[in-house]
Amino acid sequence: MGNLKKIYLNLKEAERRVFWFAAFFFVLSSSGLTAIFIAGATIEIPAPGGKYIEAIVGQPAYINPVLAIGEIDKGLVRLVFSRLEDLASKIESGKDGRIWKVRLKENLKWSDQRPLLSDDILFTVQKIQDPNTNSPFFLSWQGVLASRISELELEFSLASPYSFFAENLKNLRPLPRHIFGEIPGANWRLSDYNLSPVGSGPYQFESYDKESGGFITLYELKANPNYVLGPAFIKKFSFRFFRKTEELVLAFSSGEVDGFITLRTEELGGLKRPHQVIKFSLPSYYAVFLNQSRNLSFKELEVRRTLTLTAPKEKLIRETFEGEAEMLSHPIPKGAAYFDPEALEDLVSTSSLSRVQLASDILEKALWQKSSSSGFRSKKIKNSEIELGFNLVIPQVPFLLKTANILKSAWEEIGFKINLVVLSPEEIVETVIKNRDYEALLFGNVLNENSDLFSFWHSSGRFSPGLNLSLYNNKKADELIEAIRQNLDPEKRKNQFSELQKIITLDYPAVFLYSPNYLYITKKGLMGLASGSIAESANRFQQVNNWYLETVRVFK
Repeated sequence: MGNLKKIYLNLKEAERRVFWFAAFFFVLSSSGLTAIFIAGATIEIPAPGGKYIEAIVGQPAYINPVLAIGEIDKGLVRLVFSRLEDLASKIESGKDGRIWKVRLKENLKWSDQRPLLSDDILFTVQKIQDPNTNSPFFLSWQGVLASRISELELEFSLASPYSFFAENLKNLRPLPRHIFGEIPGANWRLSDYNLSPVGSGPYQFESYDKESGGFITLYELKANPNYVLGPAFIKKFSFRFFRKTEELVLAFSSGEVDGFITLRTEELGGLKRPHQVIKFSLPSYYAVFLNQSRNLSFKELEVRRTLTLTAPKEKLIRETFEGEAEMLSHPIPKGAAYFDPEALEDLVSTSSLSRVQLASDILEKALWQKSSSSGFRSKKIKNSEIELGFNLVIPQVPFLLKTANILKSAWEEIGFKINLVVLSPEEIVETVIKNRDYEALLFGNVLNENSDLFSFWHSSGRFSPGLNLSLYNNKKADELIEAIRQNLDPEKRKNQFSELQKIITLDYPAVFLYSPNYLYITKKGLMGLASGSIAESANRFQQVNNWYLETVRVFK
């Protein structure tokens, strides 16, 4: 070392500069070679850690898999409760599809450490089937007898074959019997456990904050160490709730929240923060459902048809979603199972008349005369002068309000008098839909992966808790819906679906509008989530345990 120092001191100034340059280049090269070696010999993998905050406009109400009906509640249910498919070690059926056997995995636990057993599954099914519980899944579980075989085994017997039962069974999310067992089904909506749930999913409830008026501002979850598919990478998952979209966008831009889901592309222009956009296509759609029992004019096919003829769908998609939506013509949207592009409504006239002129001619022939003073149409029915018009109920959601105003303008052009009634989504779900208290309702439907139309279009679902929002009643349609559910032959089922779509479409029970894409906006750095097709927006959380924010390098 001493000799090296003497050599260095004997160097001239120029030689010393060359020495330091060479030393620097050697260190730099060595570091680069080391980095290349490490990069080649290691891989980057997800690591536990981090906190993620999603922003939502609205409020949670029932984080309960038996009661959840709104998008917010369904999303939280996905995080807190497991699917039976994940809890089971075996799900199998007999050849005729009428007997199904399920065996649970061993050592399953609820988030309060109590064992999760077959009794919990049995209890959940029985409560869905109990009309006092008023579950939105009531109709899907009729004709199913569930019985306990052992602590880990159950059997399900169907009164008749049901082609979609496998999906119902796999997606069943059980509730803890030890929590809800002593509460009458009619009182479930009063339970504190709807907001402080005990579940078995990738996350478990930790806390929530609310204002004195009851508005929940923050909802916090933490990774469930006992989750059957393994602990989630992101350790803390929280939700912040806002009253207005503008507040949400500002919170994201300022870094207060990390992500949000939206249908509105115009919101992206206001973001002042680097972000990524993950696009989801869903088998969901929006329509104006026509309640013939509340409006006499809707009983006429000509009236219902003209509403469809003059709905400016291209304009709706262009101005409301900037093209990020598919036009809808019947009750199964493009991309969903059994979508039939040929099952379209009769929109093509053999003449050169525009749709507006065609609609006007149809109304004139049906004796709906336009007033020269008001511009609205009316007709004498049973000695009474009936005005052609209706109240259109709309959830207070920006893109739906925009849709309603575009529809109002188009329909008033041909002589309808439209009154817009704007209500909160919660009031519409809890009161308006439950009591079928509307003439026309702008609302959305989300199909299951199998496109089963029973809940939405079978006559048995005309009243709560059914979801037949048009109170549609067609004997042939009912027969086809029932036949589809019992048909285990996929090709025959496809033909039946095609015929069913044509029947519903040409009855014009609703004005089908569009099927929008969902855009999930997140901060840079969220990994483990990719664009694709999902059954409903809540299913963005289907594999949330694989989302991650942190990484670590390990040797291959």
